[in-house]
Amino acid sequence: MHGRFEKKKEKKPLTGGQLALRVVLIVVAVILVLVVAALITGVVYYNSMVGKLTQVVVPSIDYSQLDAAEQDPDATETIVETEATEAPTTVATEPPHVASSADYLNILIVGQSARIGETEENYRFADTSILCTINTYEKTLTMTSLLRDSFVKMPDYKGKVGGRIKLATIYHLGSEYGDGAAGSMELMNMTLYTNFGIEVDHNFEIDFDTFVHIIDELGGIEIELTQAEADYLNADDFWVYNDVEPGLQTLDGTTALSYARMRKAQGDGESDINRTSRQRKVMEAVLEKLMTMRPSRIQQLADQLLPMITTSMSTSEITETLLLLIPMLPELEIKGGGVCPANAQGDIVDIYNNGDEHSVLRFNVEETKKYMRAITEGEGVIQTEPTEATVTSEETSE
Repeated sequence: MHGRFEKKKEKKPLTGGQLALRVVLIVVAVILVLVVAALITGVVYYNSMVGKLTQVVVPSIDYSQLDAAEQDPDATETIVETEATEAPTTVATEPPHVASSADYLNILIVGQSARIGETEENYRFADTSILCTINTYEKTLTMTSLLRDSFVKMPDYKGKVGGRIKLATIYHLGSEYGDGAAGSMELMNMTLYTNFGIEVDHNFEIDFDTFVHIIDELGGIEIELTQAEADYLNADDFWVYNDVEPGLQTLDGTTALSYARMRKAQGDGESDINRTSRQRKVMEAVLEKLMTMRPSRIQQLADQLLPMITTSMSTSEITETLLLLIPMLPELEIKGGGVCPANAQGDIVDIYNNGDEHSVLRFNVEETKKYMRAITEGEGVIQTEPTEATVTSEETSE
C-alpha cells in the first residue's frame, strides 16, 4: 500500500568522479559568468572611451559627380589601334596579388591653427595636413604631407562657386560655409580628390593645444636637431622656454610645436619641403613611443587626450578599424613618407583681389593624381610576383 507514510528512498552518495564533475561544472559556470561580466564591463568602458571623442558626421562624397564636374565637354577620346597577338600560355600556379583599393586605408590628420582666445573666424586653417596610408596587405604605413601652399581648385560647395586658392584655406572655408569641423572635413576631402585623386576614408583634427598636450603627456619626444634647427628654436621666445643643442634632444610639447612649424631655419629658403619632413619625424617619434608603452599607460593617455580630438569616424567604424589594425601592429612598418604634389612646377606669385601678394605652388594635376593613386589606391601596382615565370606558347612546345 502506497501512502504518505511510505518510507522515502535513500539517496546514494556521490562517487568521487561524480563529485569532481559537479565541482568542475560549478567552476566553469562561475568562470563563464565572470567572463560575460568582464565583456559587458569592457564593452561599456570601450564605448565610454570612444564617446570621449568629438564625433562629427561627414557626408559621403559622390566621386562620379566630382569627376563629371571636372570633365572637359570638348575633349575627345583618343583611340590607339594595336595588332592582335597570340595570348601567352602561362604556367603560373598562383597569380600575383594585384593591389586594389580594398588593400588601402587613407586617414587624413589635420593640425588646424586654432589657439586659445582666438575668434572663430581665425579657426580651422590647415596648418598641417598629413595623409596616413595603411597598406593592410603589406602591413605598411606611409605618411604623405600635403603642401599647404598648393594652388588648388576648390569645388563648388554649399552654393558657393569654387575657384583657385591655397590648400590651407580650404579647411577654413569648409568650416565657414558648412557645419564647423564637419564642413571643413567634407570640403577638404572633395578638394583632395579633385586635385590629387585622393579618396579619404577617415578624418581626424587636432589643434595646437592638443598637439602640445599629446607631446607633454608622452614625456616629450626625441628628435635629432641640426645646428640650424637648434638656432631657430633658441630664437623662438614665444614657444621655446629652454635652449636646446644640436644632436639628439628630448623636445617638450611647445618646443616640438615650434619644430614642427619651422619653415625658415637657415637653409630652408621659402620651401615647405623641410617643414613637412620635420612634421613626419614628429609623427614617427610619437607612433614609436606609443607602440612601446604599457596598455595601462595608453589607457591613461586616451582618457586624457581623446576629448581633445575630433573625428569623422563613427563608433562602429572605429571598432571595425581597430579589429583590422590591432593584429598587424607587431609587423607594421613605417615607410618613408613624401610630399604632395610631388612634381611641383615651382613657386609663383599670385595677386588676390585685395592686392596682397601670396606665394603659391603650381603643379601638374594629372601627374599628381597618377602619383597619389598609386600610393593611396594601389593603381598600377603589383605587390607580389607570380610563383613561376610566364612563358610563351613557343617555349612550352619544345
